[in-house]
Amino acid sequence: MFLKTQQFAFNGAEITLYELSALQRIEYIGYLSKVSKEIPVDADETVRTQMTSIVGVKISSRLVAMSLWQADINGPSVDELQQQVMSTWPLPALSEAEFIVQEMSLMLPPVQADADPVELYADEEASPEKSMPAS
Repeated sequence: MFLKTQQFAFNGAEITLYELSALQRIEYIGYLSKVSKEIPVDADETVRTQMTSIVGVKISSRLVAMSLWQADINGPSVDELQQQVMSTWPLPALSEAEFIVQEMSLMLPPVQADADPVELYADEEASPEKSMPAS
């Protein structure tokens, strides 16, 4: 198999996490789009905050479930694994595992250690040529 794996240990338990396949990444993006619609645009701030938290747990647990599914593709479905993860994993474990899967799957923006924010944008300073529309 071509997918990367990493052992994940939390509270004395250990499990193997897998990188997402190309197809899983596409499915994950579709899932993000679908569950994001559960956050009501016109609700008050309290309801929006609550729904954002709920959707965040769903998204994290889906990503972890997709990773775990790779261990036994003929076993439980991703939906079943997601329910299991949400029912049995504490939030800190879910967050850590989500980060590991995202990192293995190259789904995080690159980190620029010790980069000076001023230097990062030095080349993008506005010049008269850049700010004028092309004719």
